[in-house]
Amino acid sequence: MKIYQSIFNRGKKGGDAKAYANTWALRLTHTDEREKKTSKTWQYATKQDAKDDIENRKAELIVFLESKGLDLGDVKTFKQWAVYAKADFYRPAVIREGRKVAGIKAHRQTHILIDQLIECFGNKPLAKFTKYDLDRYKVWRLETGDRRGEKGRLEPKQRNAVKISTANRGLAILKHLLIEAHDAGLIAKNVTKGSKAIDADAETAKTRTLTDAEEMRLLVSCAGSRTVSYERKGKSVTATVAADNPHLKALILLGLDSGMRRGEILSLDWTDIDFDAGIIKILGTHTKTQRKRSVPMTNRTKAELRGLANFGASGNVFPFNDFKRSWATALRVAKIGGLTFRDLRRTFVTRLQTGGVSIGIAAELAGHSRLETTQKHYTSTDNAAVIQDAAARINAANDSRLNLWPDTIE
Repeated sequence: MKIYQSIFNRGKKGGDAKAYANTWALRLTHTDEREKKTSKTWQYATKQDAKDDIENRKAELIVFLESKGLDLGDVKTFKQWAVYAKADFYRPAVIREGRKVAGIKAHRQTHILIDQLIECFGNKPLAKFTKYDLDRYKVWRLETGDRRGEKGRLEPKQRNAVKISTANRGLAILKHLLIEAHDAGLIAKNVTKGSKAIDADAETAKTRTLTDAEEMRLLVSCAGSRTVSYERKGKSVTATVAADNPHLKALILLGLDSGMRRGEILSLDWTDIDFDAGIIKILGTHTKTQRKRSVPMTNRTKAELRGLANFGASGNVFPFNDFKRSWATALRVAKIGGLTFRDLRRTFVTRLQTGGVSIGIAAELAGHSRLETTQKHYTSTDNAAVIQDAAARINAANDSRLNLWPDTIE
C-alpha cells in the first residue's frame, strides 16, 4: 500500500497565516488500483509536530481504508473482525466535554498488537476459534521474538527473546476481541472461558527506582558542557558541545517530584500551573484514567520552570511531543543503566511512603484508580536507602521500648 505525504504551510501563496491557529498541515494521499484517490489532512502548530505524527496518521489512514464499506454483517474471518474493531471500538479516542466517549487513547500501540494477531490468525473463520487458539498465539508470539529495530528484520530464531508479559498484552487484546465477537453474535459462545493462556503470575514486577547519587548525576547531565569524539571524513574529531537542556531537566523534576506521566507532562499548559500555591492541575483529558487531579510542585521544579525560555508565554510548557533522544543522552552521560522515565514515578511514590504519606494519598497523587496498582507496581524496596530507613525506624522503636523495660525480671 503506497501512501504519499506532503507537509505545507497554509499561510503561504498569498494566504494569511495569522488566520489559522495551526498553520502547518500534513496531507496523506492513497491511490488504489483504479486510480481513485483518498486523502486526509491534519493541522499542526509547527512543522516538526507534523513530521513527528506521520507514522501515527498513516496507521489511522490505513485503518480507514481497510474498513471502508465493511459492515458487521460482512464479518466472517478474524482479519475482517480485527479490521472492523480498529475502526470501531479501537479507534482513536473521541473526547467530549473533557471525557472520552468512544475509542481508546493508546490506539496506536493497540493497533500494532492487532496487526500481530492478524499475522498469526489471518483469515481463520471466527466460528472455528477455540480456547486453545489463545495458547497458539502465546507460543507463536514467544517464538517470533523481539520485532523492533534492526534485529526485527532477522529470522525469528536470531532475534532477542520476548518476555511472557509481552505475550500477555497481545493475549489481552485477543481475549477482548473474541468476547466482543460473541457479544456481537459473530460466534456462538465465549471461547475464552477456561483458558489459562494469560499467565499474570509469571510477570516480573518492576522495582527500579532512582538512587540519590543517580539523581544528582542525571540532573547535572542536563546542564554545562561535555566533550564528544566522532569520525568525520576519515578523521577523528574531538569537540566541546553545550549540554544545557533546561526543558529536559524540568521534565525530569516533574516526573520525580510531582509523579506526572510522560503524556501528562507533554500536554501541560502554562495555565495549568499555579506558581503561588505550588500546585499543578492535570486535566482529565490528559490522564490515563480520565480523572482530573492536582499534584504538588516543589521549589526546585518551580525554579526550573520559571527559568525556561518560554516562561510567561501561552500554550504548552514543552514545545515538542517527544524527548527519547534527549533522555537517552542524559542517561548515557550520567552513566545510568536500566532506568526508564516511568521509574521516576515509582521513585516519587516510594519516597512519599517512606516519608510517612499514606499509600491512599500516594495513589491519589499518582492518579491511580486502584490501590493495587500502587502497591504492586509503584512501591519499591529495591533501593538500599529505603531498606536502611526502615531499619533505622525499627531500631528507634526498639530503643524506645528498651528504656521502658526493667533491668531484671523478678
